[in-house]
Parts: sequence; C-alpha cells; structure tokens
Amino acid sequence: MNSQDRFADLWTDFLEGELDDDGMASLRELLSTDDELLAKAADLYQTHRLLGLTVQEHSTQRNEFVRQTMSKLPANHGEFVGSVMSRVDRAGVSVERRLPVVRWLLAAAAVLVLLVGVSYWQSHDPVAVVDPPATSRVRLASASQARFFGELPPPVNSILSVGREYVLTGGLIEVAFPAGASAILEGPAVFRVTSDESLALDVGRCSVHAPDGAEGFRIDTPMTRVVDRGTRFSVSVAETSETEVHVIEGEADVYPLGRPEADSQKRLTDGQAGKFATEGAFDTVAVPFDASGYRRRLPDRVVSYQATTVDGGADLLTSVTVQRGGRSETIDVNDLIASRLTWFHSTTSVAFLCGREQLPDSRMEVASDRSLVTGAINPGGSVEPLTSDPEMLDTGGTPGMAIGFERPVRNGPGADVVFFDLQTFGNPMDGDAFHVSPLAFRDGLRSHTIRKYDLTMESPEAMELRSFHVHFTTEVADSLDSWNRLKTIPRKQTMRFRGLAVGIDLSDLGYAENESVEGLFLQDAMDDGNFVDPVFIGGLPALDPQMRDAR
Repeated sequence: MNSQDRFADLWTDFLEGELDDDGMASLRELLSTDDELLAKAADLYQTHRLLGLTVQEHSTQRNEFVRQTMSKLPANHGEFVGSVMSRVDRAGVSVERRLPVVRWLLAAAAVLVLLVGVSYWQSHDPVAVVDPPATSRVRLASASQARFFGELPPPVNSILSVGREYVLTGGLIEVAFPAGASAILEGPAVFRVTSDESLALDVGRCSVHAPDGAEGFRIDTPMTRVVDRGTRFSVSVAETSETEVHVIEGEADVYPLGRPEADSQKRLTDGQAGKFATEGAFDTVAVPFDASGYRRRLPDRVVSYQATTVDGGADLLTSVTVQRGGRSETIDVNDLIASRLTWFHSTTSVAFLCGREQLPDSRMEVASDRSLVTGAINPGGSVEPLTSDPEMLDTGGTPGMAIGFERPVRNGPGADVVFFDLQTFGNPMDGDAFHVSPLAFRDGLRSHTIRKYDLTMESPEAMELRSFHVHFTTEVADSLDSWNRLKTIPRKQTMRFRGLAVGIDLSDLGYAENESVEGLFLQDAMDDGNFVDPVFIGGLPALDPQMRDAR
C-alpha cells in the first residue's frame, strides 16, 4: 500500500472518529514526512467541518492533532490558519451553552480556511489555469428543500456564477447547462460552475444526464475529469477526494485531472463502475455497479404558488405549481378541491383563529376561503400519531382538527393535497410538524408525520404574507361549536410571516392508487412549543391522463 492509499484509510477513520492510538501515531508520522499530504489533510479537515460531517465531540488527543497539523502548514498561509483555529478552539469551550451561535462561528471559520487552502493549491498547481468566462448561461433549473451555507438558495431559473464556490448543505438542486446537459446535486456538496459545459465537484454526489447534442460535458473532481460521451452517469466524491463513477446508460471517459491524454483514459460503459482513489499511477478500483444512486429527477413536491398581493404581501391564493409523477403543472385555485372544517379541539387558550380584524358572521368562512392569512390555527395534537379513529364529540374528544373535501380526492402519483401554513422566523424554519391521519382506520391505513415542508422559510418561492390579526381568547376551544362562538380579542401581528407549503401524498397513509378520500384528521406533532397554523388546505384534481402516460 503506497502512502496515498495509507493516508486515505487513516484519514477516513480520523474524520469519522474511529482512529485508535496506533492509527493516530501512524497518521502523524506520515504527515510529518510529506508536505503535500500535510496540506491536503488541512484542506480535507476544513471541508469536512464545513459540511458538518465530522463527529460532534472531539477528544483532547484529536484536538491536539488538529492543532499540530495546522501549525505545520506552509508559511504563506499558516499564520492565518492558526488564528482561525484558535478562535474555533475558544468557541468550542462554550459549545454546550451557545450551540447555535457556535455552529455558525465554526462554519464561518471553516469557509475562510477552506478558501485560503484552495487559493494555496491553485497557486501551486502545475496545470495551467484558464480564466473562466465572465458570464454564464448555466441556471438553477429546480430545487427541493435546498439549503446553502451562509445564504438563501438562489431563485429557480437564476444564473449561477462561473467560478463561485457553492456549498449545498442539504436537499437537492438541478443545474441546467445551455447545450442540454443537466446535473442533479445532493447535499452536502461543494461545487463550482466552471464553464457552460463543465462543473467542478469537490465533494458530494451528482447525477448527470447529457442528451444528444450535449456530448463532451464534463465533471471535474479533485482527482479526475469525467467526460460524457452521450450518457447518464453518477459521480460521487468522498471527503478524501476518492471518486466513484457509475454509468447508467451510454459511455463516459475518465481521465486523471490535468492529463487528458488518450492513453491515460478509462472508458466506462453501461452497467460499469469504478473508483479512482490514487494520485500516483492512474488506476481503477473495481466496485459493484449500483444504479440506485442515480437520480433521474427531483422528488414530486409543491414547487411554487401565486397569490394576489396587498401592501406588498400575499393574500389570496390564485394558483399552485406541483410536480406529480415527475411532471410539473400549474393548477388554478378554482380547480382545487375545496375543504371545510368539520372538527376542532385545541388544548391551549391562546388563539385559534387568524384573519381580518373583524371576523365574518360565520367563522367557517375563515377556515374555507382562499386567503393565506385566515384559518383555524393552533389545533391540539399528540406526540404519537393516531392508530385508531379520532373521537369527535359534542365536547371533548381527540385533540386536533378534521377537514372534509367538497368532493372526494383521488390518490394519484405524488401529492394529492396541498397544505399551507403561516410561519415567522421565530418558528421552525422547516415548518411546524404535524400528523395527518385517516378519519376511519382499517387494515393497511396509518398516520403519516410531516416534519419538513416542500417550501420552507429558506425557500425563495415562499411568499411574504400581508398583515393580519390573530384572535386571542382566555378559554379553550374544545369542540367545533366552541371554536365558532367563543369571544375573542383581535391583535394585529407586527412581525412578517411567510406562507409555507407542503404536499400530502395519500399513499403515505396507505391508500391504494385511485382510491378516493373524503376527509383527513390533522394534529400538531407536539415536538416543540409551536403549533401548526393551517391557512389553506385543498385537494388536487386527478392527474391528466396524458401527463400520467408521459411519465
């Protein structure tokens, strides 16, 4: 085993917290005799910390090793690294008391060190560096629950900057290139658009599709260049820069980075896979082919919505765009299947209504209109979801709320019901978790818990809402009757809220394909001090047969 392979094994164990004393000694000795490995170790450690992939607690021995490694970096940026690492160490002393703030400090320090490391390697790279073009036609085609480090996700269809480093910490995005190639990246990943025909992937996984006309598209990793020859393939880059390539269809050529000679290439065809793990002699390590890691598309989901505006904030829903069965469609609100409130039981006496300052004569209108700022909010809930029929009595009964649809909703591909929740930045960023259950259980049916919305507080598509009032009470609304008659006091909300959205797939509740559902029961998941605030719930019309056939 050469030094590169030995380093890869030891370094992987170190990052995962599995390196014993003997291994630590071997790694320290290896780095003390090889300056290239030493600097590489610093870069890899910072990238690993940046993506949150290291074990959370570091022993004294591990911390001392990190400090020793950093202190031996080349002089032209060692002083800076030492300064940053000292701040990281000091921040770690109070991590138990200030965990959220410390995480941001750690991540920010990691980004700075990573950028310096990248700058160092670029300045010492023997391969000539060609300046990227100043403009790009590469765009973010779609996103699903995407999170970027230190920034909100770029809006869908926005142009991605050439040469800029993007850190995708979670979720999925699809990047579209002018000639027709596309790449779906999965967080965590660090990547850069390097031209209109290429992408650099430093760590993470991506799935590439290059149709006719897009041949020659390439993915550059720290060790390899993968060139498409008309194909579908996946590329996975580990924190140690090991690169795996799996060809789903067609062919792909793999070269050592910086040496694209024909005699150094490795061609992979349908059903073949290889791992490229060394920086010395270019060779392929055989790995089992695995097509399951390839993504042909992003998950079915609520993609976006449109609404009327009042004073710059969204008011009445006008349409919703969803992906079902892999196809995107925009549905007018008039084509959605309306819902009505049929049961309500809150467990708190804070507030159970939101809307205008003056409520309508029939409060039921608040729970069934198209407004994104009116609804029956703060229903009761349970930590554990229902396993039997909810009890809906004149007084008392199962905490939560029930809805009935204007006409039955049919279970089809993807989401069958759209659910909107109003949320502010003081609440969970992913949305308030809730359980959704059948109104009547039978064999095969079950409750389903939603903990992350399709459109979260970090989604550019989540619209800011107009101002509204919350109606407070000193009593508990323990039935639909009390919900409709209790005296309330309106209070205008001064904070800005956003409208979050998520799709409910009836298949997750055990319903068969094409089975119809007349209503659902909803409960807060009681996982924190916040309650779910439904403002619009609507069923989706049956999927157009032509769209279903096109899947």
